[in-house]
Amino acid sequence: MCSMPRTTKTTKQNAAACYAERHTECADLLKRIATRLEQHKKDQAQEPANWGYPGDLGRVSEELAYVLASLGDRSAVDQKGLEY
Repeated sequence: MCSMPRTTKTTKQNAAACYAERHTECADLLKRIATRLEQHKKDQAQEPANWGYPGDLGRVSEELAYVLASLGDRSAVDQKGLEY
């Protein structure tokens, strides 16, 4: 027996509407990422010798390279030598 509850969709959503909704969500996430990136920069400026900040951005840049590749541009993963 499945542990997830069953749900039924009461309305049908077409692909274009789903795309528009997800595009809006992605645009919002990008804005939030930009805000957090600027805050991270300010935090790092307060502790310039703390290697944790560059470590954070190393991981984030890899994740963003994968996002870019998911959208059809492999240049960043190839440049970083990441498997995709």
